[in-house]
Amino acid sequence: MAEKRGDLEKLVYNFNTAGVLEIQMADEKWYRVTATRFRSWDGPRRITEPTEVRRADPFVPMRTYVYEGPLYVFRTNKKVKGSNSLQFIETPNDAK
Repeated sequence: MAEKRGDLEKLVYNFNTAGVLEIQMADEKWYRVTATRFRSWDGPRRITEPTEVRRADPFVPMRTYVYEGPLYVFRTNKKVKGSNSLQFIETPNDAK
């Protein structure tokens, strides 16, 4: 039998992962990202999601809001303090 290695910890998502997750980069444009990348972006983040769900109706009102939740090191549940560095936090040393 092989031993399990890496990625054994279940990641915490403090936001709606089904919404449209976007990050704002240095060029001030918004880019869509995955939930794993979204939680480790040290910069402006926003979520767009429906305000209600109606069966068989794709035209529902949407709301967009700035997400100001915790910042995590990429693929871990280790929280770090953000500094608005406009980069992905991939190691704890990235957050300064």
